[in-house]
Amino acid sequence: MRIHPSHVTETEIAERQRLGLDMRDEEWEGVYHVTPSPSLGHQMVFAGLIQFLRALLEWRGGGTIVPEFNVFRQDVPERDYRIPDILFVAAGREGIIARDGIRGGAPDVVFEILSPRDESYAKLSFYAAIGVPEVIIVEPDSRSAEVWKLGGGTYSRRSPEIDGTLVSERLEVSFRTIEGDQPRLEVADRRDPQRRLSV
Repeated sequence: MRIHPSHVTETEIAERQRLGLDMRDEEWEGVYHVTPSPSLGHQMVFAGLIQFLRALLEWRGGGTIVPEFNVFRQDVPERDYRIPDILFVAAGREGIIARDGIRGGAPDVVFEILSPRDESYAKLSFYAAIGVPEVIIVEPDSRSAEVWKLGGGTYSRRSPEIDGTLVSERLEVSFRTIEGDQPRLEVADRRDPQRRLSV
């Protein structure tokens, strides 16, 4: 195992593991990356999305939402995994969910909620390599979302619709920022727009 030069020593890693502080740490082709602690805004968005998406999938009758779970790339010689904030696996694809992470396939959607000094955008090449169809990146302070769609081995950022909403085709939900002194992120079910979250 190599350690990312901007992070910590092997002794510090061992102490993080002993204290249980390594739950979000990742290995990028054998290089250990320490993930910074999330902000309050990050955690508020995270909790709201988990609650809303789980309830939505239960109502629809299928699909799995998992928070902070390893996603492995298995076609490289060294350990290589990322831990998105939230991932979605569509109904019928649950076989890729192993006890220790996603193996043998890619999630249908991953969410990255930005934190100071995090590496969310640097993870896009990994997600493209394993074939994640959509990546949703949320900026918690502005409550804005970006939807990145995979095509031809790379991601392109989706443009908003006329009304300003961004659509996740895989989840069949839309995202819209409600501006104001305290911006809100609105997430709505495309099948039934009355089902919505404002966080």
